[in-house]
Amino acid sequence: MNNERITLTMKEQKINDVLVKLIAKEINISDASRLTGLSERQIYRKKKSYKELGIQSIPHKNKNKPTGRGYTKELKDTILNLYNQEYSGWNFYHFNDTLQDFHNINVSDTFIYNLFTSNGISSPHKYKSRKKAHPPRQRREYAGELIQVDASKHKWFYGDDTYYYLHGGIDDSTGTVTSCFFARQETIYGYQMIMKQTLQNFGIPECLYTDYRTVFKSTKRSLTLDEELQGKQIKNTRFANMLEHIGTGIISTINPRAKGRIERLWRTFQDRLYNELKKKNINNIEEANHYLNDIFIPKYNARFALPIDDTKNHFICLDRDFDYNKELAIWSEHKVFNNSYLQYDNSYHIILENYKKAYLPTSKCVKVYTFLDGSEHILFNDKWYDLLSVKDFKLNVNNKNKTSQKISTNVINSSKALRPSNSPWKKGLPPTTSNKCMYYSLEHGC
Repeated sequence: MNNERITLTMKEQKINDVLVKLIAKEINISDASRLTGLSERQIYRKKKSYKELGIQSIPHKNKNKPTGRGYTKELKDTILNLYNQEYSGWNFYHFNDTLQDFHNINVSDTFIYNLFTSNGISSPHKYKSRKKAHPPRQRREYAGELIQVDASKHKWFYGDDTYYYLHGGIDDSTGTVTSCFFARQETIYGYQMIMKQTLQNFGIPECLYTDYRTVFKSTKRSLTLDEELQGKQIKNTRFANMLEHIGTGIISTINPRAKGRIERLWRTFQDRLYNELKKKNINNIEEANHYLNDIFIPKYNARFALPIDDTKNHFICLDRDFDYNKELAIWSEHKVFNNSYLQYDNSYHIILENYKKAYLPTSKCVKVYTFLDGSEHILFNDKWYDLLSVKDFKLNVNNKNKTSQKISTNVINSSKALRPSNSPWKKGLPPTTSNKCMYYSLEHGC
C-alpha cells in the first residue's frame, strides 16, 4: 500500500466528491458529467480508475515530476559552477551576457536570477527603487548633437590601491560610448585623446557637455562693470580654444545630475569593466586602453547603444588628410623677448627655424601650440617655428622687476652664463669635442 501523502486542488477535490456520489449511486453519469465539466466517456474512465486505485487516481500521473520542457540539472550545475569558480561577485546580467559571448549558453535573465536566488546566491548589486525627484531630461534627437564628457576616479585594477582616471564621452541621443582613455590624472591631454578617438570613430560632434573644471571653463565666471565698459571678455581655456578651432561648442554645469547619462555609465563601468580587467589579468594603463578600445567598448555599444540613424546624424565627417596632431593642438599666447625667446612654464624657450635661432619682433604676442605628441611650435604670419626648451635655467617667479628681466636676457645671450661650474673653460682644461658641440648648440639655439 502506498502511504504517500496526496494533496488535491479544489477542482480535483470536486471530482473526488462527484465520483464518490456516483459510485454510491446517488447521482448518474449525466449528472456527474454536468457537475465536473467532463465528458461521459471521461467519467466512465475515472470511475473505473477510482474503483481500482481510490483517491490516487484523481491527480495527474506526472504531477510533481520533472518535465522535459525545462533546463536539465546538468546545465544548471554547469552555470552554478562557472559562477562560483570563475565569476564570483559579478552581477547577474553581466554574467549572463558573458555566458552567451564566451560559453555559448543562452538562457534568460529571469532564469539566472531565479536559479541563483533559489541556491542562496544574492545579487551583489541591489538597488532600492526610489521615487524620482524630477523626470529625466529628454534625449537629444540627433546623434552627435551633444556628447557628455567626464572622468571617473576609481581603483580600476585589482590588487592596486592606486586611483586612476578614466576619461570618456557618451552620445546623449543614442547612448553610444564614443571614446574612453585611461590616465594617471585627470588632465587636458586625457580629454584631447577622447576627442581624437571620437573624431576617428564618428566625426566632429556639435557640442560637449562638461562639468565646471578649469580644463573647460575659466575660473573667472563674470566681469566687473568697469571691465565690461572697457570691452574685456572672459578668455577661453586652451581646451575651449581647441574645440572652437574644430567647430565644437561647449556647455558646462556644476550639477552632476544634469549629465546623468555619463554618471550612470561610470557606475556600470566600475562594475563590468573592473571585473573584466581582473579576469584578463590586466593591471596597467597601456593594456587597459587597448582592451577598452578593441574589445570592451565595441561589445558594450553593440549590446546597449542604439544604432545611429544616418538621417539623424550630426557628426561631421573628416577629410582623409585631417592632421589630428596639429588640429587638436592646444594653444596659449606669450610675449617674445629679445627677438628670440619666450618665457613661460617657469623656463626659457628659444625660437628656432630649421634648427637655427629665429628672430621675431620683440614684445609681439604669439600663439604657442602644443601638439598631441607633446612638441611645441609657434605660428607667426602663417609660418611655423619650433621651440627649444632650456630647462636648466628656471625663472624667478617671485621677482618680476626690470632688473631680473635684464638678467634673464643676458642669460640667454651669454654663452659664458650657459657654462656649468665644471666647464673645462673655467678649469683651464682643453675642451673636448663633445663639450664644444654642446655649447655651440646652446649658443645658436640648436
